[in-house]
Parts: sequence; C-alpha cells; structure tokens
Amino acid sequence: MNKPAKTVWLFGIYLIIEGLFLMLAPSWVLDKIGIPDPESVWRLILGFVVAILGYYYVRNAKENLIPFFGFTVQIRIIQFVFFVWLYIFERGTLSLVAFSFVEFVAGMWTWRSLKRFTSD
Repeated sequence: MNKPAKTVWLFGIYLIIEGLFLMLAPSWVLDKIGIPDPESVWRLILGFVVAILGYYYVRNAKENLIPFFGFTVQIRIIQFVFFVWLYIFERGTLSLVAFSFVEFVAGMWTWRSLKRFTSD
C-alpha cells in the first residue's frame, strides 16, 4: 500500500470507528460535539452510513484507487467549510467545527501524500 493509500485507509478506519460509536453510544458522541441526542432512529442510521463510508475508504485504499484519494481530499475540505458555515450561522457548535477539523487535517495529509506520490 502506497503512502496516499495508507492515509485514506487510516481515515476509513477512523470513520468506521466513528460510525460504530454513533450506532452503539450515540449520546456519548453527540455530547462530545455539543449536539443534543435526538433519541431517534436517525442517529443510528447516520452511524451506519458513516461506517459504510469508512468501509468504502478502506476498500478503495486496499485497491489503490488513486482518483478516489483526490476526491476524498475535495470532500473533506468542503465538509469542514460546511461545518464552519453552520457554526457562523448558529446551527452548529464550535466542538463540531473542531471535530471536523480532524477530517480537514486528514484530507491535507492525503493531499500532501498524493502530491509527493504523483511527482515521483
């Protein structure tokens, strides 16, 4: 597995863990990012979708699908900007922005790895 693939693989593992926490301990996760627990089936569905997304990251990393790695960088940047926008318009919390910053940093790590990999 090349370095860009490793960054995407690790992020996929992170997403799977995040999804499992959302499914198995949603109150704990939501409390950490300052969102009230809705006590509904949607939090479980969201956890499942996040875990599936993590699976896609892991599988694409294993298959070394370089174009996918670039797509993940784009969406992780957009996601961070979206959460900042939510915070600015008082629809999200600063904790949520901080949480999404992890995804932004991971995206930059993938971008840097891709840049080095493709220039070699």
